[in-house]
Amino acid sequence: MSDTLRQDIIFKILKIASDNSDLNSDEQFSLAESGTQALFAKLINESASSSSGGDSDRDKARVKRRMKKKDRNQRKEHVGRFFMRLMEKNMRKPELPDCLLPVFAKSVHTTIGEENYEQMSGKISRLLEFGEKKGFDYDQILDSKPGKTIAGEILNLYKNEMGSGSFEKQLKFSLDETLVKNIPNIENGADLNIEDTVSLAFKEFNKFLTSKVS
Repeated sequence: MSDTLRQDIIFKILKIASDNSDLNSDEQFSLAESGTQALFAKLINESASSSSGGDSDRDKARVKRRMKKKDRNQRKEHVGRFFMRLMEKNMRKPELPDCLLPVFAKSVHTTIGEENYEQMSGKISRLLEFGEKKGFDYDQILDSKPGKTIAGEILNLYKNEMGSGSFEKQLKFSLDETLVKNIPNIENGADLNIEDTVSLAFKEFNKFLTSKVS
């Protein structure tokens, strides 16, 4: 089974590279990384279950890496949540499955870049710490004046950095991938037109972005 998975991963990477030959190597790498994540996870799980015993130091290092990745994802989620707070009412339409909203939130990190992201993450962390000391819950902090100010800063950074020619292609790829994975959990998912739904989601998202003045 592991050999089959390895072959599936290789073929998937080759197909992504072939279908996106107009992108540079970094952009192709990003698509291949997201497109093979589930397959790699399955391969790693199989390898772990088939191995007996194992080196304890290696196991501890693996756990430590997982914890660090989890911490990073949690920080990204805060930045994405502040960003999406401005538009989630506009994006919550009957035609758009809720599973697509996190895709837009996660796109913030790759779009605004590491330096800008870290700056926004630091501001949010300080605001959350201050708000929690004052007894405010998460939603109250999001909707506070400082929270909206930070969200507006993230929005402006996002709009300034989304001019790349591959931006639309990569975002639609992520939306498509998420829809395919979540079809079993979507009501009437079997009848869902994936291409039309992805196009509508991107159109509504882009409409909101272009309606806001920096």
